[in-house]
Amino acid sequence: MILKYCPQCASPLEERRLPDEQLLQPVCSRCGHVLWQNPKPTASGLITRRQKRQGPVEVLLVRRAGPPREGCWDCPGGFIDPDEHPEDALRREIREELGVQATIGPMVGIYMDRYGAEGESTLNIYYRVPTIVGTPTAASDVGTASWFPLDRLPEPLAFGNNRRALHALANLLAGEGTGTRHRSQARKDGRRRRG
Repeated sequence: MILKYCPQCASPLEERRLPDEQLLQPVCSRCGHVLWQNPKPTASGLITRRQKRQGPVEVLLVRRAGPPREGCWDCPGGFIDPDEHPEDALRREIREELGVQATIGPMVGIYMDRYGAEGESTLNIYYRVPTIVGTPTAASDVGTASWFPLDRLPEPLAFGNNRRALHALANLLAGEGTGTRHRSQARKDGRRRRG
């Protein structure tokens, strides 16, 4: 629990297990206000390019310039502001971090994680970014930005959700989907079992 006092009446908060809830929640000991511990949503981009027609796919990663996980490689993106659509948040973050305009493609996946070892729970939404306009230049909270072949990623990556999203992207580009079998493959498997 981060806060110790109720934002409504300034009375002490205490952790309670509420009916039908799995986790303890901070509840005001006086007015009963609940500070729900929901994950913070983020939007991140998997910016790709191919230098040659049949060359390897490269992904643009950024080195974090501040905590948590300072100096580790991360996918461009950040926290979603109140009332902001995730795609708009991603466009804003890419503009702030890299100084480029982005075309947002399809969603690749959603991954749960923590923002640092003891950090808050995050809900991380990843989109493919097939096109950017401009030359990426590190800014904001980014130390540097570099292109890497998707099959030779640098270490260390900042968060587990980075690794899961990059793996899903590699599978998607290889035609394997995002972790679920294609319907045609499921039908073939079903026919094999019947026969």
